Amino acid sequence: MRVFVLNKRGKPLMPCSPAKARLLLKEKKAIVKRRTPFTIQLTIATGETKQPVSLGVDTGYKHVGL
Repeated sequence: MRVFVLNKRGKPLMPCSPAKARLLLKEKKAIVKRRTPFTIQLTIATGETKQPVSLGVDTGYKHVGL
């Protein structure tokens, strides 16, 4: 499970783990933006860098995997 993250200006960043999100919320470095899907918005300034993400599709016999 991943938690979606928005920067201070509302632009999407890389998702984080629920444990990291709990830590940011506890330290008041983030606020809850949406509950479904669970999204937090940072209240501190951060960098704008993102990692490249690729999606692979496995068309199996019975199930399709992503």
